[in-house]
Amino acid sequence: MGVNELQNWLNWGEAYKTDAIGEYGQGGKAAMGYLGSSWIVQTKKFDESILWEIKEDRWDDVSSAEKRYKAVPTRYEKLQGLGYCAFEIRNLKKHRQDISRIKQEMSNIYRKYLEEGKASISVNYEPVQALKLPLYEGFKAHQFQEKTSLGFATRGWIGRLKRDVRVRGEPRIIGGMRLLRKERLISSGEYFGHHDFRYRASLGTLIGEVDMTKVPVLPNKTGFHTDSPEWEAAQKVMYEVLKPHIEELLSQREEETITREEKKIVQQVRDMMIEAFKLLSKYEDLSSKLAEERGRKHPEVKPEEAKIKKEKESLEEEGPSQRHKEPRTPPPEGAIGRLRRLGRMPEWELRFLEPDIRSDWGEKEGRRCLLINKNYILYRQRDGDELYVAETAALQLARPDADEKLTLEQFLYSASQIMRAFCEVLNSDIG
Repeated sequence: MGVNELQNWLNWGEAYKTDAIGEYGQGGKAAMGYLGSSWIVQTKKFDESILWEIKEDRWDDVSSAEKRYKAVPTRYEKLQGLGYCAFEIRNLKKHRQDISRIKQEMSNIYRKYLEEGKASISVNYEPVQALKLPLYEGFKAHQFQEKTSLGFATRGWIGRLKRDVRVRGEPRIIGGMRLLRKERLISSGEYFGHHDFRYRASLGTLIGEVDMTKVPVLPNKTGFHTDSPEWEAAQKVMYEVLKPHIEELLSQREEETITREEKKIVQQVRDMMIEAFKLLSKYEDLSSKLAEERGRKHPEVKPEEAKIKKEKESLEEEGPSQRHKEPRTPPPEGAIGRLRRLGRMPEWELRFLEPDIRSDWGEKEGRRCLLINKNYILYRQRDGDELYVAETAALQLARPDADEKLTLEQFLYSASQIMRAFCEVLNSDIG
């Protein structure tokens, strides 16, 4: 970039590029602010001898409506005939300095560039290698190029992942198609309307890459505009491309089976969890009552009235709700009440999922279903006992929906309260 291009680059959202990954004019600047609070940019055009420099010492300062920068020219003879651009980010934000994660992200997002030698990336002077996809050699990758109804083509390849090949410390590679824009990874795990790896473990071995060059991406490049005509056209084509692969994987016989006894345990735990949620409602109602009474002076009780009340209570049969009339500590605001959004308890089902997934949400006969993975190591070690199944479900039942704001404290409290209530029911059944 020369001084004029540098000025265009400084204009936030300036779409001076067309049909390119940087067309929104904000990704680079947003990334610098994400990583640090000050920076220096140096740049020159290949046919100019001047190196231009601008710098920012307080990028987080937004007190002024508009920031202005003065480009400082410097002669740099060593770069004659070469284009040059350098971004130096300073005052890095400590919580974003996980070098290992940065290298993994670079390796993953720019895999195609690195693999094909179109770019080189180094972190702390160490070169970043392209992410290696552990492909199953017994399956020949299917190369495809299909034209959409809007006239543009989708092209890529489809293969198979090896099972259980993840090495400790390496990034998790999920099944599904990796979606690229100009060979840069935008998103992954896409099945274009077909069942995904949560439906059956065999579908988790499907892997591939498809270039969606003509489909518009979100400004932060974390996904595509799925409501655009281009996405709809590409999805229709890719649904048909994937169809024979999905059918082939679904026809594969699972290596293990789910016994009738295991299904019975899951159903019994679900029934007990329904009763546990009834206790949760009592906890919440009592907490609300206690909150209303805070600060009030408790009414005086005459000694003879207290004696009669005590004798009456001792004659009553003790049940779960009587044994624990109030939670030890009042729940954080919204921690229990939010659980009522579930309405009726969703169905539960034991399935074979990828080995690094404990549980997830899926569908069964068109309804939302809580999936418990029999293929998870803790399930096998615990033999799928009642407490393990209950805890696994509790973590999902307490998990917030995408549009919910929930602190970690609230989530942990909700999960703990669910398990506490479940144990109340379990113990009363045993007794």
